[in-house]
Amino acid sequence: MPFVPSLSRTVIAAAVLALATNANAASFTIAGTSNTAQTLGPGAGQTGTIAAGGQLTVGGSTVAVTISGGNAVLGNLGTIDQTGSGRAVRDNKGMTGLVINNGATGLMRTADADVIQVGGNGSVTLHNHGSLLSLNATAGGAQAVDFSSMTGANMINNYFGAVMTAHEADAVRPGANGLLSNAGTIQSLTSAGASSDGIDGQANSGIRIVNAASGVVSGGRHGITAEQADAGSAFTLHVTNDAGGTIRGTGGSGINVDGFNGRQVVTIVNAGAIFGNGVTGDGDGVDVDGLVDITNAGTIRSLNAFSAPGAGLAFSEGISAGGGRIVNTGTIEGLLNAGNGNAVGRGITLAGNDIASGPLAGTREGLYGNAMIVNQGLIRGQGGSAIVAVGAASGHTVTIDNRAGGRIVGGGLGSAAIQGGADGTYVTNAGTIDGGAGGWAIALGGAANMVTISGGSAVVVGDIDGGGNAGSALVIDAGAGNAFAYGGAVSGFGSVVLRSGVMTLAGANRIDASSALVLAGGTLDLSGAPEQTFARLSLTDSSTILLGSSALTFNGLSEVGEGAALAVIGSGGTFRFLGDYAGNAMFADLMRVTTVDHMAVTYSFDGLYTNVQAVPEPSALALMLGGFGVLGLLARRRARVV
Repeated sequence: MPFVPSLSRTVIAAAVLALATNANAASFTIAGTSNTAQTLGPGAGQTGTIAAGGQLTVGGSTVAVTISGGNAVLGNLGTIDQTGSGRAVRDNKGMTGLVINNGATGLMRTADADVIQVGGNGSVTLHNHGSLLSLNATAGGAQAVDFSSMTGANMINNYFGAVMTAHEADAVRPGANGLLSNAGTIQSLTSAGASSDGIDGQANSGIRIVNAASGVVSGGRHGITAEQADAGSAFTLHVTNDAGGTIRGTGGSGINVDGFNGRQVVTIVNAGAIFGNGVTGDGDGVDVDGLVDITNAGTIRSLNAFSAPGAGLAFSEGISAGGGRIVNTGTIEGLLNAGNGNAVGRGITLAGNDIASGPLAGTREGLYGNAMIVNQGLIRGQGGSAIVAVGAASGHTVTIDNRAGGRIVGGGLGSAAIQGGADGTYVTNAGTIDGGAGGWAIALGGAANMVTISGGSAVVVGDIDGGGNAGSALVIDAGAGNAFAYGGAVSGFGSVVLRSGVMTLAGANRIDASSALVLAGGTLDLSGAPEQTFARLSLTDSSTILLGSSALTFNGLSEVGEGAALAVIGSGGTFRFLGDYAGNAMFADLMRVTTVDHMAVTYSFDGLYTNVQAVPEPSALALMLGGFGVLGLLARRRARVV
C-alpha cells in the first residue's frame, strides 16, 4: 500500500490544530500539561488534540486516551505518556472511522503496556511521523501498535524519520487484511532473547506490507513473522521491500511464516535487503512453511545458523520454502560466521515441515506444491548446496531454470551445488553451475529427472548425477554455432540426448557406459577423449561425431530415424558396436546413412566387436593400390641389391 502523498508533516500539524476549533463539547485540546485521562466518545466525530509542547501524563492502569465513539480523530504534536501499566491509546469497542495522527514532534510512550491498541470490527488509520515507544518494563508483551484482534479495515503508515519501538515484545501487530506502509523504523529490541519481532501478523491473513527505500524493519527475533491458523485455513501475506529498504531478524529470520500446507501462500517482492541471523538457532533470510511467490532483485541472505555441539548440523538458508515460485535477479545465499563448523549454508531449501513424531520423526514432509526457480543472479550456499530439495516424495516437481548470466554456486563435503530430492527435478542451465567446492555440480534423486544444457555460455563445474532412473535424461541443446565443453563425469542418466550445438568431452569415459546416446542433431566431439562407451545408439536426426583418435563403443543399437544421417570425422579412431551385426537390418540402415571422413563405410566382425571403417573412393583406392605396387617393386629391388 503506497503512502498518502498529501499527508506531509506540515499538513498533519495544521490539521491537528485545526481540528480543535471544530470540536464539540466532548472533544479536548491540551496545550500545557494534564494528568487527566481523556475519552473521545460516546458521541461520533469527536476530536482530541495535544499541541506541540503539550503533555498528557497518566499513571496506574488507566488508559490515557480511550476511544468509544465513531469517526474520532486523535492528533498529537506533543507527548502522551502512560507511566504505569495502562495503554496510551485504546479502542476495544470496534469503532469505525478512527484516525490517529502522531506528528513529527509527537511522542506516545508507555511504561508497561501497548502504546496503541485497537480491536474489533471497526476501522482505523494510523499516521505516524513521530515516535511510538513501548518500554515494556515487565516484558509482558506490550506492542507499540497492536491491531491484532481487528477484523475491520486497518491501515498503518509510518513515515520517513518516524519510529515505532517495543522492548522485549513485537513492535507492530497488524490486523486481518491490514495495510502497513513503512518509510521509517519499526524495531523490536531484546536483551533477554525474547520472541520479539519487528512486525508480527500472528494468524491474520491478508496483510500487505510495503517497506519503502528508507524503511527499516528490525526484529529482536524475526523481522516479519506470521502464521497460518490451522491446516484447514487459507492464509496469505504480501511483503514488498523497495530498493534501499531493509528487513532483518537479528536473532532469527528476516521473514518467518509458520504453516502447515499449500493453503499458505506468501508473496515477497524484494529489491532491498532481507537478512536473517541465527544466534541461538536458525536465521534464514526467508523461512516459509507453505508456498511462496518471491521476486528478488535485491539481497536475501542468512548470515549464520547455530547448533549446540552434539545437536546435529544447523542450516543457514537464504530461502526455505515448501514450494512455489522464486525468480531471482539479485543474490540469495546462506552464509556462516567464521569458525562455525556445526552448520552449513544453503541458498534455497525446498521442503515441507519437520516430522516430530512417529516412524518418520526427524525427517521432512514433502513439497506442498510444484517448485520453480528462475535465476539470472547469484544463488549460493557456503559449505552446502545452493539449491536442495529434501523430504518425502510428494508427486510435485522441482524446476530450475538457470539463465544466461545466472550463477548457482555451492557444494561441500557430500553435497552438490544442486541437490535433488525424491521428486522429479528438471534443470535447464544456460549460465553457470559451480560445484567445484565439493566436486558435484548436480546430484539428483531417484525419480525421472532431466538436465538440459542450453545456449552458448553454459558452464558446469563438477560431476553430474542424474539419480539412476532409466527415464532420466541429460539433454545438450546448445544451439547452432554454440558449444558446451565438459570435463566432469556424467552418471545416472538413462540417456544422453544431443539436439544441437557441439558437446566436447575431455578425458576417458566422461559419460557412464550405462547411458544411451541419442543423436538428434548437433555434434559430439570426442577428439580429446581417449575412449567413450554408451549402452546404445539412437540416431533420430542428422548428427556429427568428431572422433579424432578416440575409441567410441556402443553396446547396442536402438533406432535409426527416417532421413537421419551420421557423419563420423576421424578415421584414425575406432567406431564399433559390441557383438556381430551382420544381418541386422537396423544396423544395415545405419550403415547406409553413415560416412567416415565423408566416405561410405564398411564393417567387419573381429570376434568381439563389429568395427566400422571408411571405404576409400575408387581413385583413392587405385592410388593406394598403386602405392602398394611401387612399394613391392622397391622391396624386390632391395632384395636383389642384397
